[in-house]
Amino acid sequence: MTELTILLGLAAAGYGVSHWTQLPAIPFLLMGGLALNATGAVGDAGFVEDVLFLSVSILLFVAGTDLSLTRVGPFKKTAFVIGVAQFAGLAAAALGIAYGLDYALTDALYLGLALAASSTIVGVRLLQRRQQMFEPYGRTVLGALLLQDVIVVLLLPLLVRLPDGSAAVLGSLGGTIVLLVGVGVVMKGVVPLLLKRELDAETQLLAVLGVLFGFMGAAAWLDVPLFAAAFLAGVSLSGFPFSGIVHSEMQPLYDFFSALFFASLGVAAPQPAPVLFGHAALFAGAVLVLTPLIVAVVGAWAGLVAQSALESGLLLAQTSELSLVVGLQALVAGQIGGEVFSVIVLTTVFTMMLTPLLTSETVVWELVRWHPSRQSDVLSEVPSNHVLVVGGGRSARPLLRLLRESKYEAVVVDEDPTVVDRLRDQGVRCVRGDGSDRAVLLKAGGAQARIVVSLLRNPKAVESLLDYVGDTVPILVRVFEDHEAEWVEARGGTPIRFAHAASDAFMEWFRRAQSARSKQPPSGT
Repeated sequence: MTELTILLGLAAAGYGVSHWTQLPAIPFLLMGGLALNATGAVGDAGFVEDVLFLSVSILLFVAGTDLSLTRVGPFKKTAFVIGVAQFAGLAAAALGIAYGLDYALTDALYLGLALAASSTIVGVRLLQRRQQMFEPYGRTVLGALLLQDVIVVLLLPLLVRLPDGSAAVLGSLGGTIVLLVGVGVVMKGVVPLLLKRELDAETQLLAVLGVLFGFMGAAAWLDVPLFAAAFLAGVSLSGFPFSGIVHSEMQPLYDFFSALFFASLGVAAPQPAPVLFGHAALFAGAVLVLTPLIVAVVGAWAGLVAQSALESGLLLAQTSELSLVVGLQALVAGQIGGEVFSVIVLTTVFTMMLTPLLTSETVVWELVRWHPSRQSDVLSEVPSNHVLVVGGGRSARPLLRLLRESKYEAVVVDEDPTVVDRLRDQGVRCVRGDGSDRAVLLKAGGAQARIVVSLLRNPKAVESLLDYVGDTVPILVRVFEDHEAEWVEARGGTPIRFAHAASDAFMEWFRRAQSARSKQPPSGT
């Protein structure tokens, strides 16, 4: 009981610091556990190990419910290409660094597997907090995370059984395949049956736990690691609307065991020697540098615009909670030493702490500005009597399609080089530049436009143009919150509360303009 009290106190402190700094709690819990380990206050290693395996089962089960292919939508192919390229690239880099640091082959293999996947918990939480789960890059990230988690779940049982010979490896692979078949059975058979019965909340929770225990019982019988069964049980319940039921019923348990797991993991990790901090920094540097680079290049090739590809890469640039599970499983099996496990933990701490900073809008746009395909944009003359569209992404497509069918010329301002290239191929005049820069907007004819439509995420990006020509040129601005709408109205603009509604607002203006033109008497009369 003393050990549990200490771990709960550490968890509460870690979440308190996380709330104060607005950074993920996981690194603080891990660092707190490492510090607590140095004091020797938690001396029962067996108790800590039991807490770890119970906690990770709950965590992976709930995390699996977030990963549904239906949420990926039409971006499955892009997510697959990005997920495979990132996984293979980082695994190869980790193996190379491990060999360069004279790690043994088994240690290098576990390091390669541990550092190749990204964190589902961090990625999903950041997407939810920023309301970007259903944006193109958000769906791509979800698909890549699902694929990488499945790869780890498939490879780790094989790696654990590798010292026991090929027969044991094949047996583990067969058991994992049986569990994957079970995922399909639950998705297509069990879940629809449960939904038809309209069960009350208590019965729903019992049904959810029944699925979890069923998978774990099958894993024990098939001699497959229990963590793999817990994750696959969650995936089997990931379809809408049952995933929402799972979250509503399991969220309190998830929060409790999440805190316990990461605090206990720091306690279980041996105290790292100073040289291991340098090793972890090398591995973390590889993850932080190579992931955005690989994803940006592959993503652009697969069809993502430059900004979405960069955002995807930055959001995936951290090691996974499954990395910790890989290290823990190998440590308990005696296949790696405490030093390798400490390197995995430290690398996870470093990368998870930096992810929220790297994914900020400021960092993303700074990287977009340095995109290799950036070109100098100089229009031969400042356009006039046109429709100026600020932001040329997916939200602009209906509006640009309408303009192509009318006699009004469109000029688009966008920072993303891929977007600009695509629009130019379609015959749209574009200015490659920052939509919040008044000089860029004026060069695009912002003061001479018939109307300006801003589809940028941040309504305040066009503040300078609103202040400059807001009284003479109609300016429609996309907003999401009431206070943003009030801010736009105070500066003479017209707030549009949803992205695609901007096209509807333009169409209304267009109809009024056409109606007014038809009522004017012919010139010369």
